[in-house]
Amino acid sequence: MEDYGFCNRVFHENMESPEIDHVGLTAIAMEQTITNATSTHEYISDLLRRTTDQSLRNVLVACENAFGIVESSFGAAMQSFHRKEYDDMLKLEQVAPRAQASCETSFTAPPSPPNPLLERNREMRILITMAIVSGKEILKF
Repeated sequence: MEDYGFCNRVFHENMESPEIDHVGLTAIAMEQTITNATSTHEYISDLLRRTTDQSLRNVLVACENAFGIVESSFGAAMQSFHRKEYDDMLKLEQVAPRAQASCETSFTAPPSPPNPLLERNREMRILITMAIVSGKEILKF
């Protein structure tokens, strides 16, 4: 796990009871992924309104699109989750890692501006992984 402390905190801060199954953990991970993606998407939009640096603007546009994909894929996946269509849920979530990674890699291409999304991308990567891993556990039972 990339950051055990972060994962542990996310789950424990959102557990309604100490006894929770894989479905409950998946719900927490998905809700936190959607919340984080929405917040980051809004943050990127705000940065775009304020920045005049064209290289940063270009990267932020790519990231705005990427986080929009994460938001929409997890929103649709959450609908499948509520219908207990877990296979469909996982298929919908599978586009998120690549979309999120495209934002991160946009900052590595020259000219590479300073990355104001470094921590947000790290947390998003972990949350997506938590949601997918816990979702796969549901299918094992």
